[in-house]
Amino acid sequence: MTKRILNLGYVRDASVDNYDPNEEYSLISAKDSSIRPDPGMAATGVDIGLMRLHIHNAPERRKFLGLLPDKSYEIMVTFSAVHIHQRDDGGRDVLKVRYSKFFNIDKEDSAGGFTYKKMFQNLKFKRSLSLDVKLTEIDNKIVDPDPLESLLEDTGIGTVLDLAPYNPKEYILLASNIISKIQEVFGVDKAGDDPLWDDTLVLEPKPTIPGSYRLREGFYVIVEEYPGFDFGEIVYKNNALYQRGSEREIPTNYLVFPIGKSLPS
Repeated sequence: MTKRILNLGYVRDASVDNYDPNEEYSLISAKDSSIRPDPGMAATGVDIGLMRLHIHNAPERRKFLGLLPDKSYEIMVTFSAVHIHQRDDGGRDVLKVRYSKFFNIDKEDSAGGFTYKKMFQNLKFKRSLSLDVKLTEIDNKIVDPDPLESLLEDTGIGTVLDLAPYNPKEYILLASNIISKIQEVFGVDKAGDDPLWDDTLVLEPKPTIPGSYRLREGFYVIVEEYPGFDFGEIVYKNNALYQRGSEREIPTNYLVFPIGKSLPS
C-alpha cells in the first residue's frame, strides 16, 4: 500500500463565530510562522469539534481480487486526546479519552451528520495538545456496525463528550472504556481493515521547536497529500476544501475540525 502522507493546515481569518460559507478563505500550513500561537489556551482549556470528513481515495481491495470496485465504504474516525482531570483533593488524573464514529459513505462523498459537532469540551492540557487521529476503512463484514451507531447515539458519546470539570470522573472513564472496547471489536487492528491514517498531531500554544504545529483558535484541516499538493492552491468555502479558482473539491481524503477556547460555565 502506498504510504499516505498527512499535512496539517490552518484556515486564515475564519472561526466558528466569524465565518461566511460563501467567502473563500486561504489555507496555510499549521507550521507557518504567521500563525500567532496563543499560550492562554493552556490555561482555559479547549473545545474541539468536527466539521467535515471527505473520502476520495479509500483503498479498493476488491478490484485487486478481480471483483467489482468498491462503491461505498464503512469508515471509522477516531480521535484520541489526553484530558487532565482536577481532583477535589488538588491532585490530577490523566485520562486518555477517545471519540469514535462509523460512517457509511460513497467514494468522493462527505460524511453526513458531521457539521459543527462538538467532540470534546473543556479539554485541559499542559505544554502541548496531542491528538491521535485514525481513519480506517472497515472491511470486516461479520460484525454489523449499525448497532454500534445506535450505541454511540444512545449514550451521547457519538454526539458530545462533555468533559466539563463539573462532570463526574467516572463518566469520563466509562466513555473512554466503551470506546476502547469498540476499538477492540471493530478497530484498526482487525484483519481485513485498511488503516487510511494513523498519526499523532502535536499542537503547541508556545512552540519550542521551529516548524512545530502552532495552536490557536480557528479551523484546522488534515489533508492527505496528492500529486501537485500545495496549500497555496487550496481554499476553504462552503465548509469544504476546493482547488483555487474552481468548483472542484480537492482530490484527496481530508478532515476539518475547529478548535476554540473553552468558555467558563
